[in-house]
Amino acid sequence: MTISTYGPIRAMREDRGRFAALRERRVLIYWPHGLGDWVHFGYVAPLLDDSNAYAIARFGDDYVSMLEGSPLVRALFSGVRAPGDGAELGAAHLGLTLRQCTGKEVRLEIPFPLAQAVAEFAADTLLWTDYPETEGRTAYPFHTKARNLARLLVRRERLVTFDLSQPLRSSVDFVASEATQRSLDERLARVLPKGKRLCVISRAGITAARKNWGDGSEARAFVAALRRRASDWIVMSMEDEDLGENVIGFRSLFAEVDEPFARLLRALAPRVDLFVGVPAGPLHFILARGGVPVIGLWVAHHPDWYDEPNRDAIHVVGRYVRDRGFDRRVATTSKPPSLRHRLCYLDTVTIGAEPVLDAASQLV
Repeated sequence: MTISTYGPIRAMREDRGRFAALRERRVLIYWPHGLGDWVHFGYVAPLLDDSNAYAIARFGDDYVSMLEGSPLVRALFSGVRAPGDGAELGAAHLGLTLRQCTGKEVRLEIPFPLAQAVAEFAADTLLWTDYPETEGRTAYPFHTKARNLARLLVRRERLVTFDLSQPLRSSVDFVASEATQRSLDERLARVLPKGKRLCVISRAGITAARKNWGDGSEARAFVAALRRRASDWIVMSMEDEDLGENVIGFRSLFAEVDEPFARLLRALAPRVDLFVGVPAGPLHFILARGGVPVIGLWVAHHPDWYDEPNRDAIHVVGRYVRDRGFDRRVATTSKPPSLRHRLCYLDTVTIGAEPVLDAASQLV
């Protein structure tokens, strides 16, 4: 693998207000974070200083494809589909450590083809943020993880020009290309006859098992109850799990479509009639997109920490969240009514099938 040295380039973090002062720079944002964090960066991008030009990259084009087509930030592809740190290509994290991003000049070690894309963009500044978790401890208007990051990256004089009492505007392009949409639709038509409705279930995340929806038995019970209520439902599992008879697996159905994951998700979204998911990338994407009835399942976190409100969504919240007082943290108590989610708090730690079915009946 060919490694190119790039620089000198000024390397910065989000803290100490240094980045917020930059103007008329060409900024490469190194973003080695999860899919949901890529979705949420779509909220941050419109707030950044518009005198700068921005590009964003990581090793893992499944995630980078989330921001392709954005009018505000250029997505640079690494040629590596699965998320990683680039070590297998010869230089982990562009040859840097986060500790080196102090505002001083450094040289990057970048493998091809990302090296070519960075050179063509002509970056003169690198931003690498560890994207700190707020866990509900920052007050409105910076109560979500993304809003808190914007507070650190954007000059106060610029932030006050936005109406932060309203949901933030996403810069993600939610429309799939004609070719990707056609490829996905051709395969979906094999298992989704006309007149049938599609329910997608995303039961498990990647970063933390504690936020998963039980062991799968609750999801299987929900699928059975949903079909008893209306026989026209077809169910898709994002994890290809056995959730009952004739459940479609996302990965197995679209294995022949050679596209990054975020492109497939973009094409799938307009075909979904109901989405049920835990706080992971697919749920955050559907919430940001809008226009799809969605049920968020929260057993270890609170939606106030992450997502902008969505009128098509109901969030079902397990008892653990209130037992820990997460709903009493300042992220929730300081929010105005314009930013409130539709919440259903349960008296049980486990989220069973019935409250999810009740939420579905309110949405579809």
